[in-house]
Amino acid sequence: MLNMRKQEAPKPSDAPAPVTTPKSVYDRFPSPKPEADAMTTTPGQPATPDDTGPTDFVIGRGTRLKGEIEAGGDVIVEGEVEASIRAATMRIAAGGSVTGDVDAPNVEVRGRFEGTLNVRECLTVSGEGHVSGTVRYGELKVDRGARITGDIALVDDKAKPHAVAVGAKTEA
Repeated sequence: MLNMRKQEAPKPSDAPAPVTTPKSVYDRFPSPKPEADAMTTTPGQPATPDDTGPTDFVIGRGTRLKGEIEAGGDVIVEGEVEASIRAATMRIAAGGSVTGDVDAPNVEVRGRFEGTLNVRECLTVSGEGHVSGTVRYGELKVDRGARITGDIALVDDKAKPHAVAVGAKTEA
């Protein structure tokens, strides 16, 4: 049998939907390891954050830093850095810049890098990223529009590095 009852129209909400914006750097750069955010509990004790692993080091927008950085966790650069950096992972945000020497297994460049870059695993350069100097990498990912200038070579444990000279704009 047909349902002949008239359907009620949905009522418009009086309050607009809340706009979600990142509240902290953790919202913009989530941890690559979900277990790092785990809470540990002991019977009879309240839950506490697990503080056993390294934390991220963030150089925020409008911040200038000179020196030497050795971090067990991620280094996230939104400001300007002139330093020697050793980290588990380094990410240069779109407005960030790094000048100096970097040694890390994984590096992502959305901003600018100038100097010596030693990436044992994967170097990712986004479309707005600029890299210049001496670059050694295990794997290279380059987005269209990215610029890489300088002495670039593949790091291979089994063979000698294969040098590639790049003098102008590289587009993938």
